[in-house]
Amino acid sequence: MTFVLDAYAARSCPLKTVNSFTPHLVTPSLERPDPPFFRDSAAIEAAVFGALLAGPGRIEDLRPLRHAPRASAEQACLAALASGADVVIGGLLPLDEENHRTGRPSLLVRSPEGGYHPVHVKFHRVLESASPDAPPLLVSRLDAPASVVGLPGRRFRWGTRLNAALQVAHYWRLLEATGYAAQEPWAGLVGVDQLNLDPEARPAKVEQVITWLDLSEEVVAPNPRTLERPGDADPLSTLARYDAEHRYRIELAEAALASAGQDTLLTPIMSSECRGCVWQEHCQAQLDADDLSLRITKTPLDVHEVRTLRHLGISTVAELARADLDELLAAYLPRASHRIGGEQRLRRAHRRAQLMHSGVELERQTQGPLDLPRHDLEIDVDIETSADDRVYLWGFWVDDPARGEPYGRQFAAFTDLDDAAEADLAARALGWLQQVVAGRDAAVYHYSDYEVIRLHKLAPRLGAVGGWAQEWASDHFVDLFGVVRENFFGANGLGLKVVTAAVTGFAWRDEDPGGLNSQTWFADAVGDPDEGVRERARGRVLEYNEDDVRATWHLRRWLRDQG
Repeated sequence: MTFVLDAYAARSCPLKTVNSFTPHLVTPSLERPDPPFFRDSAAIEAAVFGALLAGPGRIEDLRPLRHAPRASAEQACLAALASGADVVIGGLLPLDEENHRTGRPSLLVRSPEGGYHPVHVKFHRVLESASPDAPPLLVSRLDAPASVVGLPGRRFRWGTRLNAALQVAHYWRLLEATGYAAQEPWAGLVGVDQLNLDPEARPAKVEQVITWLDLSEEVVAPNPRTLERPGDADPLSTLARYDAEHRYRIELAEAALASAGQDTLLTPIMSSECRGCVWQEHCQAQLDADDLSLRITKTPLDVHEVRTLRHLGISTVAELARADLDELLAAYLPRASHRIGGEQRLRRAHRRAQLMHSGVELERQTQGPLDLPRHDLEIDVDIETSADDRVYLWGFWVDDPARGEPYGRQFAAFTDLDDAAEADLAARALGWLQQVVAGRDAAVYHYSDYEVIRLHKLAPRLGAVGGWAQEWASDHFVDLFGVVRENFFGANGLGLKVVTAAVTGFAWRDEDPGGLNSQTWFADAVGDPDEGVRERARGRVLEYNEDDVRATWHLRRWLRDQG
């Protein structure tokens, strides 16, 4: 049977391919909403394509054909390539049925030597800092995509963005099948990174660029699934890694089609990729409730680490908890040598498994009373930020015996904030704090250093109160997370909600509390057309924030009772 795979198949979980081609298995009609921090893909593409269209050269914009019949869209793309257009936007490349490929790269850029290179727009960063002595990164301005310049101090994120490289490798192979590929296998990625290509220019100009990758350069590790000792393997080219991954998906698709759904071709392994997958519930239902990839979610073992343990007869938390760790490590480490720190990661997972198997959430690592002095006035603080990284809420919980029972105080702005509005809100919140603590033996408590980081970031814009806040915080802000981390090990990590619920019994009133969720609530509170929805979202955010500061109050009391 003829079938084709898109550019995501080779870079995605193989089970997606198995499930998609298993007869009679209907794809779940689940809608996975974008996370609240997801970038506006339409706006990013519009900016990139707008910069291209503003540049010189002949550009064929085929985006209007995105919903046209396939044959028409393919013919238009081939015609644009045959005409020698400098850039083709949104061209649908013809199916490569022989090699089971389909795809539509964001751009096809003509090489000065003839032929084309695929370029794809991504909605995340693709670059990281590099040594000034490293080979310069090759990039092009969007208004001059065929003109390549070297940029020192930057490099492609091979460690975390390999999937993006595999995706453009798919487009390169698909382009090759048309006969219009350039002589050298280079492909481009446009991330959201903003770079200054002309440091001497005044004022400075930052812009998105095309990052060029040599797909034949041997810089990619082979898939550890295929190796007995992956740490000893030589690197491959991106194309070689892609070809191997694509070939594996073809084999899986063929096996799935032939199985009629009767054979278990792969046992699922839950990973971070599952959170955005429509097959999540289907795969999870096939696993033991005590499966390692299901239970250990804090610093989880990766897919190959779990696969290796299963190969060694360990699939569940209970089995890992009972294992002789030294004996296990001897067999495990060569097979899981694909990443640094394998022994430490397994030791940590083993410890978590033992705690989970024993029903222990938090284990004390030290002895004696904790270093947490009492103060006459103690205030807990927690801030909330929007998806565009603005602090829109400062929440405090004030424990002042002179005032009786603890009480809350919040400073919020349920509107889209600019620099001035964000600074005004921060100045009001910190101005209130300055007045409350004046002349008092006081301390402010938070969980992690996030609040302090944001305070220092905002302080230079706040005038006198900003200067006071920075100085006062250096001696009077106390990070409870640091206290917990130095003294305890958590089976499920040391997040505030996990720790507080385990040792104090305190519970958040919201059924699904979380910082990322609160960003969605804020968006609803500001932008939903229904006033009732906006009002409920505001209440939900305020209640969640108050529960956060009440939680650190409860946790602090418990910590002082230890030892």
